[in-house]
Amino acid sequence: MKKILTGFCFTDIHNQQAMLDYPTKIRTSFIQANELAVKEFGKADIALIGGDNISDYPYWNKSCALPKKNFLDIKQKIHKCVSESVKDGKVLYVAGNNDMIMGDIGTEENEPYNTTDFYDLMDNAFGVLPENEKIGLVSKGKPKEFYLGAFHYVVNGIDFIGINIDPDTAFNSHEGSYSDETMLWVKDKLNEIDPAGTKPVFIVGHLSAIYYYNDGELVETMINGNRSLFYDIFKGHKNAFYLYGHVHGERSCYKEFSSGAILHIDDRELPIDKNLKETDSLGKEYEYSFVHMGGLRPFGKQFFEEDGISGYGGEKELKYFPGTATPKLAQYLVFEVYQDRVVFYIRNTGTIENYNQKDRLKEYTVYYK
Repeated sequence: MKKILTGFCFTDIHNQQAMLDYPTKIRTSFIQANELAVKEFGKADIALIGGDNISDYPYWNKSCALPKKNFLDIKQKIHKCVSESVKDGKVLYVAGNNDMIMGDIGTEENEPYNTTDFYDLMDNAFGVLPENEKIGLVSKGKPKEFYLGAFHYVVNGIDFIGINIDPDTAFNSHEGSYSDETMLWVKDKLNEIDPAGTKPVFIVGHLSAIYYYNDGELVETMINGNRSLFYDIFKGHKNAFYLYGHVHGERSCYKEFSSGAILHIDDRELPIDKNLKETDSLGKEYEYSFVHMGGLRPFGKQFFEEDGISGYGGEKELKYFPGTATPKLAQYLVFEVYQDRVVFYIRNTGTIENYNQKDRLKEYTVYYK
């Protein structure tokens, strides 16, 4: 069967602290992921940036102090890096909870601004969306700012719906949720573009829902918002794939098989199995699928090189920030869409024991229902 599309997924970059001093610097694992993906798969038709591009300036609960010129600088550098790995520069951006808390309240030198605003870049790459292909949100705390709640693009005949966190749930908070209004719009859009329930559709959001850590522990991660409405979005759409980030770090990586990143959800809103060490979906009966996009920042200091950045990071004195160093352990997702299936690949950037960027984790194939 003919291949229709290749997609790259990069999420939870977490450019942070001294990396956001001017001029800004982007995380090395993000640069490596783009280079490695192109080397193995060629240029993609679309790249998906899953949120939490920036964070911790200097710490998550002391954010909102990033000058606007710094944000514009890191925005340009992120886009330049990823757009070079994609045909025609088609990059879809969704907002993470950490993106929402950075810079939005403003500083003494700057008016508040929208740190999730990659809209102009998407307009240039995909074309300006008509009103019926997007839903806007207005924050109660910042009524002059415009936020996209959700939006719909089509690339090579394949539908992509981006869904963003409600800004009123995320300002200066370490969490966030999707608004009911946004989720209902996505549900209606899915029913519109996939009335028969058999079309492959990719819904891209930052927030995870239910997730298996690599030790097999099942964790419910959607702790805020209307969980039942979220799951209801996908029902009746067997070939819907919700691509998410938010969970990342050393406990959220895969060693041998890409299948751990794919959860097939049944009508009880639970995974039908752990799906570990499997290579395809044949014989499985399920309602829809969740797919983890990996993560480009670990947590423990032992999972970084010793090339961290010294800077101010919003503080008064020069300081060394180890979390700004090159990650030894980071992963990203690649997927290929065919006429009868989607093939998912998890790939490594850094190298530590059991994780090597030269490794090729066994792919996982989902055949359309």
